[in-house]
Amino acid sequence: MKRSLVILLLSVLTVPVAASARTWMVDSTGTGDAPTIQAGLDSASAGDTVKVECGTYYEHDIVMKNGVVLWSVILSAGCVTIDAQGLGRGIICDGVDATSRIGGMTITDGHAVGTGEDGCGGGIICRNYSAPVITTTGLVGNTADLLGGGVYCTDNSSPDFWGPEFRGNQAALGGGGLACETSSSPYVFKGLFRENTTSGDGGGMYCRDSSSPQLENCTFILNSASGSGGGLFSRENSTPTLTGCIAAFNTDGEGVYAYDDNSIPSCTCCDIFGNEGGDWIGRIASQNGTLGNFSLDPLFCDFAWAYLPVEDCSPTLSGNHPTGYDCQGEIGTHPDAGCDCGQATHPASWGLIKALYK
Repeated sequence: MKRSLVILLLSVLTVPVAASARTWMVDSTGTGDAPTIQAGLDSASAGDTVKVECGTYYEHDIVMKNGVVLWSVILSAGCVTIDAQGLGRGIICDGVDATSRIGGMTITDGHAVGTGEDGCGGGIICRNYSAPVITTTGLVGNTADLLGGGVYCTDNSSPDFWGPEFRGNQAALGGGGLACETSSSPYVFKGLFRENTTSGDGGGMYCRDSSSPQLENCTFILNSASGSGGGLFSRENSTPTLTGCIAAFNTDGEGVYAYDDNSIPSCTCCDIFGNEGGDWIGRIASQNGTLGNFSLDPLFCDFAWAYLPVEDCSPTLSGNHPTGYDCQGEIGTHPDAGCDCGQATHPASWGLIKALYK
């Protein structure tokens, strides 16, 4: 795999330190150094940390500052909720580099309204060469009038996402969960793309205009696109790399879809199965059965469980891979087996039921 858990831990625990660095505490009760997240960021300088106490913060269009670390106190997505209340985006990253870090929070009810860039990135927008490290963060129930309901990356912006959840986000034109364009190629490790929707292309993820994200151990499930690519869609010289990923049971559109011959995703050790619009079809058909790729039921224990653990006989677990290819561990976001064989559940959709018996 491209990157290891050791690198993940280093990215989480190693933060920039300056001689004059300080920590700014934010508390929703108003008893910290700053009463709001934006006020904490406004007070901070490069090298500082803004640490947020657990709670719900009703803020929108929070402007991230370059070189600042924005953490929740326990680095858990369930600790801090930023509720934009439909009044604007959650967080704006404009020209912030990899020394800028965001972690341990959930961003919800962000809404990107308008035309052009204004209508993109309901939860987070990354623009102007932004490359923050975003760790253990949920993008849940955000909306974009155009692209990127959860996150929108544009203008050479390539953030790193570690353990994100994109769930229940919506975008009108594409990328219900995540959209990237204009040479923006984020890295996503153990990303869960679940129940994101679009009236256009790419229910889970949308890539265009020379944007080639790297996805490792990601799961695309129950996403839908009225156009193409319920799970992932690519076009215009965008070539995503998928390693150890699952695209299964997406309810409208193909699991992975390449619009043109210059935008074919490269898959290794991927399981694409049970998608209502098709699995290994179109321009990715020849990759099935090569480099550890296959199409088998992942055998999720229970669709209600957060990170979708699988049966102990799942083909996505180490030692069970059907092709004999060395996939170097598990496939998808789940850490290990979560139930005995025979306990898997499946979504109730006639199209998906048919897919189980192809």
